[in-house]
Amino acid sequence: MMTPIQRWSAPLPPVDLREMLRYAACRAPDEAVTALAKESAAEGEKVLRPALCWREVPLRVEEDTVDMGFAVFPSKKLAAALAGCERAVVFAATVGLDLDRLIARYGRLSPARGLMMQALGAERIEALCDAFCAWLAEEYAPLALRPRFSPGYGDLPLDGQRALFTALDCHKEIGLYLNESLLMSPTKSVTAIVGIGGAESDCAPKGCTACDNAACEMRRVEHNEQ
Repeated sequence: MMTPIQRWSAPLPPVDLREMLRYAACRAPDEAVTALAKESAAEGEKVLRPALCWREVPLRVEEDTVDMGFAVFPSKKLAAALAGCERAVVFAATVGLDLDRLIARYGRLSPARGLMMQALGAERIEALCDAFCAWLAEEYAPLALRPRFSPGYGDLPLDGQRALFTALDCHKEIGLYLNESLLMSPTKSVTAIVGIGGAESDCAPKGCTACDNAACEMRRVEHNEQ
């Protein structure tokens, strides 16, 4: 049985400038670029409006499909990621529309600052998702959480967004829209599925280590890859 939709909020951690610069594709920033990133972060943080809604859903996992009660998702990778789980949390998160407006403004006036605002949005939405998942881990302990999985990742079709938006009533709950092209507004937003169950040792790798694209320019350098 699905639980009611709930909203979640908590203070975000400070901006991780290194992550922000990574999203801006600045691997070796000089002093001027670092200063621009700091200035952009200070300005952009003032307009952030983080919001998140979530609910718990039942799972029935087959070899290449996952039935969540409200929809059946065709995906071998999702099925593998959720193997052994009988429940999951689905959630939607956004940092708000005002940052989009700031990005558009600087896209016209200062492309370099606009890029930094884009990078700030990417870092902040990931920080919001990470903070929520850390809270979930405490709530569901001693059960482990599986790495979050979003439509468009691997072989999970992007049109799975429609079912998640309906299940979470995203527009009503957090002002998040999905257009006919499956683009979200505000743009710095995420929907995801998090499996619940098993031990930590059962869980797949997290983050960039879970991705096969080792040549990705945005890949984090993990300690075990150095």
